[in-house]
Amino acid sequence: MKIPKFIMTVWVLSIPLAGQVLELDLANARQLALANNTRIKLADEALKKADARVSEARAGLLPTFSGFSSIQRAWDLQTTKIPNFLKDTFVQMKLSGAEDLPDYMEMAFGLENTLVYGVNISQPLFVGGAVINSYRLSRDARSISVTQLEATRQGVLLEVTNAYNGVLFARSVMGVMQQSLEAAEKNLEQVQKFRATGAASDFDVLRAEVQLANYKPQLVSAENNAHLAVSNLLLILGLDESQLVLITEELAYLPNQYSDKGLEELVAVALQNRPEVEMLVHQQTMAQRQLSLARAALLPSLVFGTSYQYQGMRNDLDFTGDDFSKSFNSSLSLSVPLFAGLGNQAKIQQAKVGINEARYQEESLRRGIRLEVEAAYYKMKEAEENVSTQSKVIDSAAEALRLADLRYTEGASTQLEVMNAEVALNQARLNYQRTLFEYHTALAGLKKALNQL
Repeated sequence: MKIPKFIMTVWVLSIPLAGQVLELDLANARQLALANNTRIKLADEALKKADARVSEARAGLLPTFSGFSSIQRAWDLQTTKIPNFLKDTFVQMKLSGAEDLPDYMEMAFGLENTLVYGVNISQPLFVGGAVINSYRLSRDARSISVTQLEATRQGVLLEVTNAYNGVLFARSVMGVMQQSLEAAEKNLEQVQKFRATGAASDFDVLRAEVQLANYKPQLVSAENNAHLAVSNLLLILGLDESQLVLITEELAYLPNQYSDKGLEELVAVALQNRPEVEMLVHQQTMAQRQLSLARAALLPSLVFGTSYQYQGMRNDLDFTGDDFSKSFNSSLSLSVPLFAGLGNQAKIQQAKVGINEARYQEESLRRGIRLEVEAAYYKMKEAEENVSTQSKVIDSAAEALRLADLRYTEGASTQLEVMNAEVALNQARLNYQRTLFEYHTALAGLKKALNQL
């Protein structure tokens, strides 16, 4: 159905003036939605966060280098009591007063100020697989974020496709109502001419006037619905409501590539393409890694460490290079868990439950996808058949109106017959546009189910 130029002019001028007119078709509407939609931006930020977590987990596989420095002030030096080895020596030498010396003496160690600085290096050698599993878990989580982004994109594409087709449908209804109004005006003119010649009564004129009056509010309602459809589309596109848009496309039947394919073939395509299936595969892998991570807590850990430092001691703070001595040492630290209150066993049990949950979720998802594809496929086939049927109904209704007009002109029928034929044609046109909209909606739903929007 052709939309009158008057309708397209009103379509642009009836929107508040604000800058340049944006010419939209479905392709660039999809591009705008992918670029501006808030849900896609949030999913993209989630992916960036997942990338950062992968980098964080990767750091656990690498050695850590740390520098350190400390200064210590001893307000009271520690003393230690040791045997007086000088007493025995002096006694043997038979020195005078040697017997009076104490058997023990106290000695202070260190000086009042101690300054230490250096570097430490630590590298886990074996921690039961905890570090590598944490890293792999972060990579699986990133893969899930990727699939979530794709699922979000498909959802937004479905939303914008339906909203765009909703605009086309609303505008086509405007066109039908405009045609109905114009036909009612012509009918009124014809009846008035017949009344002037005595071929029609005042009642016929009144009935034609009532019909014309009924179409006017219907046209206003159609215009309001069209504006609401545009506002909804602009909201999905992330554009300001004051943006002028011009849409030159019409709602029309377009053949699709799925009509000749079998249901099982489409189900197989969906199971292969849907990001939700891939997401659950990653979740199952993560559940297995969570089990490995829980078991790692029961295994010993071995860590290699190296320290290189300088230490200086003085009673004042006037340190010089000569005050420092260096030390360099390495160590292997082995830690064996013996008892942790059965907490690790509880974590292992939780991980096993998580594995079962992921498996059940995948089974449920596959059944759900099959049902979704089946429903979308049959709905598309039904809508496709309805489009073909309603197209023929329009032709029949148009022919019925032509014959009614001809019979009325020749005086072989009444004005009521003509009006009934007009109403039938208008209804057929509206039904045809509705079936077109349902067809495009069903087709978009099928593409979404196949992840091919």
